[in-house]
Amino acid sequence: MKIIITFFLTLLIFKTSISQKTTYRNLVMEGGGIKGIAYGGALLELEKKGILQNITRVAGTSAGAIQACLLSVGYSPKEIIEIVNQTPIETFNDDGFVAKGTKRLFKEYGWFKGESFLKTMENVIFQRTGNANLTFEELHRLAEATPFRDLYVTGTNLTDQTLVVFSHETYPKMRIADAVRISMSIPLYYKSIWIDEEGTVYEEPSNNKKCSLFVDGGLMLNYPIDIFDKAKYVNSTGEDEIFNEQTIGLRLEKCVQIDHLMAKKDGAATQNISDLNSYMDALGGLMMRNVNAPNVRDLERTIYINDNGLSARVRKVPDHEKQMMMTAGQQAVIEFFGR
Repeated sequence: MKIIITFFLTLLIFKTSISQKTTYRNLVMEGGGIKGIAYGGALLELEKKGILQNITRVAGTSAGAIQACLLSVGYSPKEIIEIVNQTPIETFNDDGFVAKGTKRLFKEYGWFKGESFLKTMENVIFQRTGNANLTFEELHRLAEATPFRDLYVTGTNLTDQTLVVFSHETYPKMRIADAVRISMSIPLYYKSIWIDEEGTVYEEPSNNKKCSLFVDGGLMLNYPIDIFDKAKYVNSTGEDEIFNEQTIGLRLEKCVQIDHLMAKKDGAATQNISDLNSYMDALGGLMMRNVNAPNVRDLERTIYINDNGLSARVRKVPDHEKQMMMTAGQQAVIEFFGR
């Protein structure tokens, strides 16, 4: 009888432990350009599994910041998928005529304006909140009730050579649309953004305020999985560094690299280089891994999504590719929780 009671108590403790491990409060999404379309499918599956409903903070870089922003202002995964399907992404490559693009490249450090993207973000924020100029501070107040969430977005301060996290904790007066615009400012592709110490955007440096030039957060940290690794995000107080088991992340990788990681092998998977495209792909992958090297300890809180070999370049995306990426996102979540 004593043995039976001990067995059931052990089982109860074990189940409680597993339950606590899988109560996620924070969601982080990697940057990935066009490949970020996959997140719609992943979010849909997370919602089906009852995981998304417990998320109170969302963070992301570049494409991940876009999806995080949509989640933060209350869009459901189904609505996010609809937005992705209905948005002509190729229009984000705006005003790129040779003469204007060349002039902008030398004057504003980017070929495309990025205004089309900014207006799209302002519109989707307005549709959900009634305020296109919503700030982090205002979102934080909204986040006290469902379906809103606190938002954390990364940017690279090129002036000071530092990584910056935009949130209600650091830039309360900043518009969230501007923060997301900064996070997707691919260097030399989209024009860089000048902001002051409060997060106000300027067309050029102000003579009266200290301004810094910002670009894509992915330049320094494309996958900010450790953004919530502080005691205050678990116990409400303290700046001590911790490993936050309440964080779950979405990351895009090649199938061969995912297999390599799942086998817990060191380094990167061997690349098959046979032409210029595969050469550039291998080179880009190496550079990104050097900036954001996968950490074995993060395997237990990272859902790796097969990128199906797609380029991250902003372009018109056929419907079949969108569906392929969203299916990959769904499948990745199913496999992660089926381990």
